[in-house]
Amino acid sequence: MFIEALMVFKSYKPLKLEKGMLFLVQQPRFKEIVKLDRVPANEEEYVKINGYPVEPYIIDVVNPNLSQDAPFTGYNDVILATPEQIGWFDEGEHCDELCDIEVKHFNRIIEGYDGYVHIEVDYDEDEEDEDMLAPVLYNNKVTISYADIEDDDDDDDDDEPDDDQIYNNFNHEGGIKY
Repeated sequence: MFIEALMVFKSYKPLKLEKGMLFLVQQPRFKEIVKLDRVPANEEEYVKINGYPVEPYIIDVVNPNLSQDAPFTGYNDVILATPEQIGWFDEGEHCDELCDIEVKHFNRIIEGYDGYVHIEVDYDEDEEDEDMLAPVLYNNKVTISYADIEDDDDDDDDDEPDDDQIYNNFNHEGGIKY
């Protein structure tokens, strides 16, 4: 099953900049994740302009101890996925395969969903608390999707009829069956 969670980007101070590092860059009207394609000649100047590199984390936003004013304080947050675990992305029903998460996914999550994602979880059998959810790992990576993609397990709870039910309740002679 998928639950809603929040993807946050935590900055860190590296010993030196390396190709592939992610940066959260402030544009005039939005923030954007950019991937370092090459190490700049003047690393200090680059960091002064763009800030330190960031790493993505996925945290549980349902935790009542979370401060909504200051996400990812590190004290009360329940971390569902660390940077090395964030890897698989589910594009939705139009795609049958999982893909590696890319910068374009990070940017769409930030811009279109305010950082909210769906993450695949299951009940943790090792925990004493039955309500404890743990992320599902495939090859040590979690699966996430955009927050608007619904989980198929939730479809059974709909009270609205589907197209087949509407079609079957219509008598095809101009009215609804009684």
